[in-house]
Amino acid sequence: MATVGLDEIREQLCRKWKLDRSENFDEFLKELGLNVVFRKMASAATPTIQLNMEGDMVNIVSKVAFFNHVIKIKVGGEVEQTFEGLKMKCTSRWEDGTLITEAIPCDDGRGKPQTFHRQLVDGELVQTMFVGDVKCVRIFKPVE
Repeated sequence: MATVGLDEIREQLCRKWKLDRSENFDEFLKELGLNVVFRKMASAATPTIQLNMEGDMVNIVSKVAFFNHVIKIKVGGEVEQTFEGLKMKCTSRWEDGTLITEAIPCDDGRGKPQTFHRQLVDGELVQTMFVGDVKCVRIFKPVE
């Protein structure tokens, strides 16, 4: 991965963001197999996320009243992450101004492959998430 890509990620995405609006989030969570109680709580939440970098690793810290989670992804490489007890193999790359992460379940028969695109559009962080045939868009505004 070129240093230029890492510099672009740092300049464009690394800051604190607060969720402003979502499209199709409940359907995304439903496709993941999450129960209705968790989906209702998650849909009502207004998370903040903090993106920062350590070398070629991007740390994404998500915070809501009932849930805090840290995701570490390696730009141009692969890492294992655990989401709600499910191990995922995550590969990430910077492509045309978009941080793309593909997450594949490590356990056969558990979980579904997911793809996340994060990019800066008109000063907002647009996070587009895909699972199965479902596409969800979450838009975050910068926190001053």
